[in-house]
Amino acid sequence: MRNGVPLKTTANVDFLNSSQLYKVIDLQEFVSTGQFSKKHCLLLHEYSADLSEILSIGWGAIIITDNQSERPNIARIPQITKLELPHAISTGDVILVSQNRIDILYRRKSNSNLLFVTENCDHKCIMCSQPPKEIEDSWRIDECHQLLDLIDQDVQVLGISGGEPTLLGTDFLELLKHAKEALPFTMLHILTNGCAFEEYDYVAKVSQISHQNILWGIPLYGTTPQQHDYHTQTIGSFNKTMHGLYNLGHARERIELRIVLTLPIAQNIVSIADFIQRNLPFVETVALMGIEPIGFAKANYETVWCELITYQDNILESTRRLLSSGINTVLYNIPLCHLPDELHNLAAQSISDWKNSYRDECNECIKIDQCCGFFKSHRQRFGEQRIEPIQFKRSTTNAF
Repeated sequence: MRNGVPLKTTANVDFLNSSQLYKVIDLQEFVSTGQFSKKHCLLLHEYSADLSEILSIGWGAIIITDNQSERPNIARIPQITKLELPHAISTGDVILVSQNRIDILYRRKSNSNLLFVTENCDHKCIMCSQPPKEIEDSWRIDECHQLLDLIDQDVQVLGISGGEPTLLGTDFLELLKHAKEALPFTMLHILTNGCAFEEYDYVAKVSQISHQNILWGIPLYGTTPQQHDYHTQTIGSFNKTMHGLYNLGHARERIELRIVLTLPIAQNIVSIADFIQRNLPFVETVALMGIEPIGFAKANYETVWCELITYQDNILESTRRLLSSGINTVLYNIPLCHLPDELHNLAAQSISDWKNSYRDECNECIKIDQCCGFFKSHRQRFGEQRIEPIQFKRSTTNAF
């Protein structure tokens, strides 16, 4: 099985008084750009005395990845050694260094960087992969502001997620303003349940920020309050979300409807597509999404899980109807072998690289390099799903 690289690793950390964020830079990038500051952590494979002058110019910290390397004699600079996973960190990454641990908060090579702003949420969705916690975590906003100043300015997309980001109120709006200033060319892909936008005043405050590149990812779990509210476990959420969608549409905000294919939704996805055609034709994109089998999804296995390969016809028909209405349609988190050939060009490699894995059987598939693969958490009962490697090119016509 091939797995992605984790976002944390243990390490020996010396001369560090408190947790700190650093931008990682290796020697090659330092030489080519000349960048260095107290916010930079110099990444070295090994130490040699020839580097003593470079080490003295004012780094925030130093990482040495070769566990057998000699260590520099500079006690004033935090030194990170004996990394459990030295390959987890590369130049350009932003790391949080604490005693005996490193967390990678931004990875330059990743396809899915995000700001995680809160663990609090006002819904308890039955398939949620990040179950909410009622805790005081306002410190996350401060961390996100620091992170924005260290992320590469040419990053194309940055996610914002939780929990429910809009629960932060004005703090969330201030974060959007900072993102606009720090990363003016970056698209923000913001995941929210949309309920806060029931109040048009809040939508107006978002519009006043004048960020021209936000995509709001908002879930829809059915065509009636009963269906949607059952999934969110929150009475009234359907009406609030629908009002929020209309308010965002009125403000000409970009919207991606995110539809997680639980068993009840997979069974009714064609009627959901018809509902979107009739009532939400202004949305930019509809994303049909496979389940990440952790959190509440794992606890509610019997209720939410289904083999999507069994519902290929439903997915195909709903996709045809959405596309015929001019609505961009994408498929997230679904392996290609679970989809009809006609939908392969709509399936994105959407699983975050650090969550991603491929089974041994996938090595026989000719489309492995185009496939999202599986979540690492597909194991135990979830691991029993069928895998059918694609072993030859089938002659097909594009149905769209």
